[in-house]
Amino acid sequence: MGRPNRHLLLAILIALVCLCLSGCWDRTETNDIAFVLTSSVDLEDDGRYRVSYMLPLPGSMGGASGGGGGTSGGKSYYIDSDTGVTLREANERLQKRMSRRIFLSHRRTIVIGEQFAKAGIAVLFDTVPRSPESRMTSFLVVTKGKGYDLLNTEPKFERFPAEVIRELTKSRQSMATSTKDIGMTLSFNSDPVLSYFQPKEGQAAKEPSHEIQMLGYGQFKGDRLVGIYRNREADGLLWLRNQVREHLITFALLPGKDISIQVTNGQTQIRPKLQGDQVIFQVIVDAIGTVREDESNQDLNKSETLHKVELKFAEQVKKSIEASIQQMQKAGTDSAQLGLIVWRNQPNAWRNNLEAKWEEMFKEAKFVITVNASIPETGLINNNVIKEGM
Repeated sequence: MGRPNRHLLLAILIALVCLCLSGCWDRTETNDIAFVLTSSVDLEDDGRYRVSYMLPLPGSMGGASGGGGGTSGGKSYYIDSDTGVTLREANERLQKRMSRRIFLSHRRTIVIGEQFAKAGIAVLFDTVPRSPESRMTSFLVVTKGKGYDLLNTEPKFERFPAEVIRELTKSRQSMATSTKDIGMTLSFNSDPVLSYFQPKEGQAAKEPSHEIQMLGYGQFKGDRLVGIYRNREADGLLWLRNQVREHLITFALLPGKDISIQVTNGQTQIRPKLQGDQVIFQVIVDAIGTVREDESNQDLNKSETLHKVELKFAEQVKKSIEASIQQMQKAGTDSAQLGLIVWRNQPNAWRNNLEAKWEEMFKEAKFVITVNASIPETGLINNNVIKEGM
């Protein structure tokens, strides 16, 4: 009797295993999905939200045929948008006229229109995290004007504008601003910064291209856009956040004789000190650069000349940090997350005395800045190669 029972149990077990391996009963076919490459959100004048999606056209994806943008005679993507009183309603209006299901897992960037950013981006952090398809690693960027205008550019180097936005955001010249990072900053009641873009026409071309240009970083007070960090202020912000990226600093070494230094590396230490109701930040910066161009005709092989250049280099870095601090204190935005540094160093003082009045205290904070600059590389040459023949 034992053997038949064993056979029965084995048959039941095999049946159960087969049931578990019955295939993908809830599968979704690829040709039933509309992959979203990037999206934008805007606020219309009537107070409604506009959601725009960039979607690839499967019938036009069969290999490259002449570069990106409009060079192939037909785009391999299209852009559609709709409005709603909420972002989700706008999304549903779009879905109702699409034969495929909108799929967000491949979205790597979300473009925020300027008017939407000024009104407040907090609503995004109720909508985006609710969808299991949305990635918190997607980059948030702000654009001048409408978000869908940035999506409608036609860059030449890439097939999709979405790819240009992503590459510019995570390049070695810029500070990436992911959805997760911005959400964590806002949850601390701090002030985030987002990469700031604008559509830009190419120059000196017979047929101007519609490119995408990064201008700097959007300056937020809470979840609202209040300004833009550009040029020197943007460079100073990166130093203060200890996220320095490659950038070029050009200054006059002699009257009318400029020199260009490429910042290749750097590190910043910030030490807060409390003196009564006064907060003092000691900022210590180590900057490393390389000479990229020198019109001064100085012999950089001489230690005294190189030291002079390093002092000027350090002075320019300090000026950029001071410019960024001035912009932050004027608007009362802690874009460098200095309050977080104080909280980590003085948690009890932060909770008991500083947190409730941090904006006022930050505006009156003092900064002692020390910059140590070095130029270990002056290039393959120390003098202009034709200097002797001039």
